[in-house]
Amino acid sequence: MDIRKLKYFLSVVDEGSITSAAKKIPIAQPALTRQIRLLEEGLGTRLLDRNHKGVVLTRAGEFLYDNAMRLVADFDNVAKKTKAIADGDVDSLSIGITTIHPYIPGISGLISRFRAQYPEIQLSLESMLSGPQTTAILQGSIDAGILFIEPDDEPLLDTLPIGTFRMAVITSRSSGSLGKVPTSLRDFDGAPFIRFKRNSTPGSYDRIDRHFRDAGITPNIVQECHDDITIRGLVATGMGYAIMPSILAAGDDNLIAYELDDLPIYSPLMLAWRQGCKSAEIESLCRVAMGANT
Repeated sequence: MDIRKLKYFLSVVDEGSITSAAKKIPIAQPALTRQIRLLEEGLGTRLLDRNHKGVVLTRAGEFLYDNAMRLVADFDNVAKKTKAIADGDVDSLSIGITTIHPYIPGISGLISRFRAQYPEIQLSLESMLSGPQTTAILQGSIDAGILFIEPDDEPLLDTLPIGTFRMAVITSRSSGSLGKVPTSLRDFDGAPFIRFKRNSTPGSYDRIDRHFRDAGITPNIVQECHDDITIRGLVATGMGYAIMPSILAAGDDNLIAYELDDLPIYSPLMLAWRQGCKSAEIESLCRVAMGANT
């Protein structure tokens, strides 16, 4: 078993089939099939069951997948730190930040305070959605993230709360009137909604769906998008409604946020890192974040 075979295995599982993984890597499909077979032979067990839809993990495969993510991330982190030491850049921290960070002043403040208190740490930032951030942290391509996530949504992450934001139905003043000030999700039955794709923020997507079901309505989805900024822009044009943090309507006279009694969702903003991998640099960022919250 080696790192390359583990990376191939993870790619096959993530893509759902050997064919798709071979195209993404890229590698010839027969060669990828052989690498997976060699991995299974080396471990003495079948890891994947093949069917007409692609591949399905066996129980042994599920165990390997969970642990292989850690092993590959550890290997990549060691390689990255080794190169940093060789380049004379020992202290570094790469973090993802939520795509709506321009609307949350606390994030900019946290980054500014961290840079001021720890100027010796080279900080790199990447704006990312919560779903991709989670994947990037677990795979080791970033060290930590500032994202919207419930602690129970991803047990492989350790988290520190930074803030909490109320979700609301946001609309444009130019989109037309419902005839009354809405107080319930039922008031939006049949209204056009714009929403993010599930893989952008799975936990939030599912929670919103539950509230629609509890209200007894099926949302009229006219557009799905990958990020909140695009959705906000479409809402502003009057295309439809969206359920988003109400802070996205703050300071914009064209947008209205309706915080509804039957939509009691408070979305927690977290500083997150891979479970059990709290480096000295992440510890420093946590200290700055906790100082801001006291």
